[in-house]
Amino acid sequence: MIMGLDIGASFAKAILADKKLRIVEKYIIPVEEPKVTSTRIIGFFAERFGSSLRDIIEAVAVSGGGSRFIGKEIFGLPVKRVDEIASIGLGGILLARKNKGLVVSAGTGTAVVAVYNCGEIVKHVGGTGIGGGTLLGLSRRMLGLSDFKTLEEIAQRGCSSKVDLTVGDIVGGPIGMLSADATASNLGKLTRESRDEDVAAGIFNIVSQTIGVVAAFAAKAYNLEDDVVVVGMLAKSWLVSRIVNETVKIFNVKAFIPENCEFAPALGAAAIVLREIESSAT
Repeated sequence: MIMGLDIGASFAKAILADKKLRIVEKYIIPVEEPKVTSTRIIGFFAERFGSSLRDIIEAVAVSGGGSRFIGKEIFGLPVKRVDEIASIGLGGILLARKNKGLVVSAGTGTAVVAVYNCGEIVKHVGGTGIGGGTLLGLSRRMLGLSDFKTLEEIAQRGCSSKVDLTVGDIVGGPIGMLSADATASNLGKLTRESRDEDVAAGIFNIVSQTIGVVAAFAAKAYNLEDDVVVVGMLAKSWLVSRIVNETVKIFNVKAFIPENCEFAPALGAAAIVLREIESSAT
């Protein structure tokens, strides 16, 4: 098997994948110091598989910003560092079971990658600094909340239109492709008297709609309107995924959020290293 390890800014995501790239085991922990985090992950898998771990893992494929702090081996297992953009792109289309796609990785920030020909062509489109880090940063400052699940539960009880200016607020009805209830200005009606529930809903809106708009415009630019794949920790949120889907539909773009979306870079890294191993064996 191959271990795929994605060390991001906030969380480390790890998988064990067999040679058909089926996920056998998975694990997520908050990032501390990268070497400490990777050691804890290896320890988790060692508990699951015992002393045979070194015998069943051919290599550890490491990606993400924290990968640069990992040495050439962990617990005697060879470590291979993999380009993060390639890992995101390939992992996204593998999870979505597509041969092409615009992979939108929504984590602490958001990266956008265009993939063609089953991963043979991978292009870094760009992205946005808006992501989960933005959502929690605004929440800490505006609401004094730093727990994502709590924030999501509060937002569910709120109404974003009470803090966001809508198209209907400004022009009195729909305009162009936009319905009257479409957002014209995120947090444009925010006041000191706004309820926490509505503020939370507005925070989710500003982050999720930004990701949706960036994804939609990129999909059109790269002719991938029917093949947007949203991955990353933020994509796990039902509220974020709902808003992103609603946003891209405005532009006639289709988005898909696959199972195990948070493990896309880890799976992509594992796939790239597996290909290297199989190629060198022939």
